[in-house]
Amino acid sequence: MSDNRYVVGGMDGWLKVKREPSGVVVALPEFTKVDVTSSQNGRDHFIVQEGVERGNPFSVIAGHLKAGNPGYRAPANLEFSLSRGLLTFLGGQVKAVTHTRNPIPAGLHPVQIPDFPHSLGEGYMAQSRYAKTWFYLGQGHAVRGNNDRYLHPGSVSAGCITVDPSMWTSLYQYLIRCRSGNAKTVGSVSVVR
Repeated sequence: MSDNRYVVGGMDGWLKVKREPSGVVVALPEFTKVDVTSSQNGRDHFIVQEGVERGNPFSVIAGHLKAGNPGYRAPANLEFSLSRGLLTFLGGQVKAVTHTRNPIPAGLHPVQIPDFPHSLGEGYMAQSRYAKTWFYLGQGHAVRGNNDRYLHPGSVSAGCITVDPSMWTSLYQYLIRCRSGNAKTVGSVSVVR
């Protein structure tokens, strides 16, 4: 048995799953594409098809993976204006900032599929239930503690693109269904002066 399905996230957009065979629990972002390989003992076993866990085997209680494309969109083409403090996307504009002495560099940056729930977003959950979902802006995988740059909600920036938390939900709902076709990114952001 083998068929494509998609992760149904919880209230915060994440689904806890078990890595096989270790049983270590990790979280996958909603709408992640997976290939179900078997169903037994009330659990679906699958291989992740995209994002940082691509190619890895997991299992989850049956019923948390949905058949049928979740409504994927074309790749996102965002623009972040440093001077105006605005991030523009197909669905509108949101206020955003970066650190004045360590701004995100001008140019084109890939926007990756979310990697893991970010605990620094917990303080903004009252403004957006998706506040723990951040999008890495770079090549390869983010390295914790290495001043990685993300697109995320917040009120303070260390060099990321930090979006007004009250506006995060609309941007998140747009980005989470965008795909570039490379199993890694949802699109790109152009940073302009």
